[in-house]
Amino acid sequence: MKKIYSPIPWLQLQHYLYAVCRKCRIVKAQVLLRKTDPYCRDCFMKYAVHKFRSTLGKARALQHNEHVLLAYSGGLSSGSMIHLIKQGLEASDSNKMKLVIKPSLLHIDEGGILNLPKEERKASADFILEYAKRNCLDVYICSLEYSLAADISGVKLQKNSYEVEPSVYANQLEQLFGSVKSLTAKEDLLLRLKQRLITLLATHLNYPKVFLGPNATRLAGQLLSAVGQGRGAQIAQEIGFADSRTGVVFLRPMREFVDKEVAYLANFLEVDSLCLPTLSSKLGPTASIGRLTEEFVVTLQANFPATISTLFRTSDKLKSNVGVDRSSSEFKDDSRCLLCLSAIEESTLCSASTARSISQTISRSGPSGLNDVESEPYSTNAQQQSAACNANCSNPEKQCCKPMDAGTMKDWSVVLCYGCRVTMEDVKTPELVPINLQEELRLRSRRQMMRQSVEQFLL
Repeated sequence: MKKIYSPIPWLQLQHYLYAVCRKCRIVKAQVLLRKTDPYCRDCFMKYAVHKFRSTLGKARALQHNEHVLLAYSGGLSSGSMIHLIKQGLEASDSNKMKLVIKPSLLHIDEGGILNLPKEERKASADFILEYAKRNCLDVYICSLEYSLAADISGVKLQKNSYEVEPSVYANQLEQLFGSVKSLTAKEDLLLRLKQRLITLLATHLNYPKVFLGPNATRLAGQLLSAVGQGRGAQIAQEIGFADSRTGVVFLRPMREFVDKEVAYLANFLEVDSLCLPTLSSKLGPTASIGRLTEEFVVTLQANFPATISTLFRTSDKLKSNVGVDRSSSEFKDDSRCLLCLSAIEESTLCSASTARSISQTISRSGPSGLNDVESEPYSTNAQQQSAACNANCSNPEKQCCKPMDAGTMKDWSVVLCYGCRVTMEDVKTPELVPINLQEELRLRSRRQMMRQSVEQFLL
């Protein structure tokens, strides 16, 4: 008799084929979680709704009748989030409290950097509009290229409609991403630009809270990726439930759901999804640090179901003490990264960033390059001038107030955290970033030079 080999272990196959729900112990199971936990459909939905509501409730992040912007990408995770919120708004069970919020959708069109044709971008927008109409929600759609605008006056935001129109920033965005060397830097830059645009729009529309849709599997990959890119001090904001660095509070209510649970949830709720390409589409798992870490987490989670929960329990205990002893005004002015708005670490002669800088200098120019290494980690040519400059000075004859050239633009150490510095090193044309960031770079460089000149006269 010929043996039939199954990719599913026999014990797991028995659970899947013959087990009854572990909760009600009556109905045959339709869901198998963590290899050994079978659930029927109704019990799984109760479990999912409870997990979603408890994630929101224990943080006490929402107020009565508060306006909330729901970031919707068209994927299963953000679609499931919207369905769960709609169920909470329409809750008829007397044992459950209603969600008393006023939600609206926000979709960012990324077709410009993906070189998608106009027809495909319009079709995706029509899907988003139809989805919002079925759920009786207003939807705002904006193109990603407006993330390069200096302020909200240069942004075109469309409500309950969308037309793909040429933008003055479209060519600038294409050139900016075309100048980035690595896929890792492209993905990180895309994340920062989307964060900047969503903050700009939420502030303009008076939405103090924004719901994001990434699930636990995605966030676990981002956790390891953040450590690999030198963002260990920012894990609490990058992965945690709430992120308030930008002034607008970003919330991640789906962070307790793994990919498998989201797939079951989307199937039972009949969630429609939109399949859109990404920067890493059709590329292997080693194309970027983000892809590699997510592939590692997914593979490990398949064999060890406690992997993601263990990573989350560890990350929830990590907090950064950067900026704790600083005054609020100083922390707001000069101690925040321009891209991610995290605290900029104080670099010393024995810091990791200084060691990396010395290592780069030696590898690029040989031992003779050590003679050019400055004792101060943030020193630039402009900062070596001993003459003080007033912050409001605009004399083009002075070194500190000259227009920004390529040499000045490349020195981002004054205004960026370590992780964003690594990203900007892969950008060949940093002068394509938003003009207000360039002005802030020049302003902070001048203030840094003033401090250094004053320190020479302090006893």
